Amino acid sequence: MYQITTAMLALVTIAAAPVLAAHADEPPDFYLGVGHTWDLEDDSTQLSLSFSGSGSRELAPDIGLYDDRLLVGVQYMVLGTRADLASDFYGGPTAFWYDNNWGGGVIFGKHLTREVIIEASYRATPDWDGEIDLSVGYGLQWPW
Repeated sequence: MYQITTAMLALVTIAAAPVLAAHADEPPDFYLGVGHTWDLEDDSTQLSLSFSGSGSRELAPDIGLYDDRLLVGVQYMVLGTRADLASDFYGGPTAFWYDNNWGGGVIFGKHLTREVIIEASYRATPDWDGEIDLSVGYGLQWPW
């Protein structure tokens, strides 16, 4: 059921993209993405949906939902930010709190076009083997 719901949300996102497409003279306000996640804890894979802001600052929030638990942290975009369209790559390390443990990881991305990004991430804690995620995001503007 989760796979079907995720696939349907991905199709709706793709269908709505032309309406909310970013204007040519400014970076996107946010990115919606569809990805593939490898859960290293139980050797499973699944489709994933992601939402991320344009990220114009070097310190950015790192928020996620894994196994019905909230991950909250901060990432340091040492290589550049999503909003910096001139940089080829962006990303850096992340530190977070998840399931009563501190954890860490890395987020790395690249602009394929002005609107399209590809992003990879790895997150883990001492008690959680973690996840690897590879996703493609499309940049959109807020409709208001």
